[in-house]
Amino acid sequence: MNRFINILILTISFAFCSAQTIKIEGKLILQNEDDRCSVTEKTQVVLEQNGIKQSTFVNNKLEFFFEINGFDKMKITTIPRGIGNVTGYVYDFSNIESRKSDTIQIEIPYSLTCKYDKSKNIKTCPICNKVDKVIPIVYGLIVDVVKKGEEAKKKAYKSGGCVITGCDPNWYCERDKYEF
Repeated sequence: MNRFINILILTISFAFCSAQTIKIEGKLILQNEDDRCSVTEKTQVVLEQNGIKQSTFVNNKLEFFFEINGFDKMKITTIPRGIGNVTGYVYDFSNIESRKSDTIQIEIPYSLTCKYDKSKNIKTCPICNKVDKVIPIVYGLIVDVVKKGEEAKKKAYKSGGCVITGCDPNWYCERDKYEF
């Protein structure tokens, strides 16, 4: 009987210690200020922890708040999803020890539109305002074939690599070493 009571007390103590309420105070950091009106009106933030989802909308200061129990791994995503690599974050707080009043601050870079969309059809460098040294950026696997006995021609493009984020620069200014 004594052993049963000790186990019961230990179990209840463990449950109270592991079920700490932690506040998540987050903020979306806009990559493109033109998005502000659209983001404050309809962006939802979803927090998933241990298979349970909570959601809230950002306020007019682009802030969001959650209360969670414990420091288990959690995933935060936004709806609509942002451009590029800002579509979801996984935070693992399982190794952090805390007290009941802990607050976690999170800042997430976010954008609905790509800052490079404006330059798709504009070849003029925004730094020097010239077009003569501006070349396109090409993405993907590029194979240059040089025949035996011939010299390689100067490239009329800059390789952007194989990874495409959905928000990538279109042009490169050789004079200013600037992608836009």
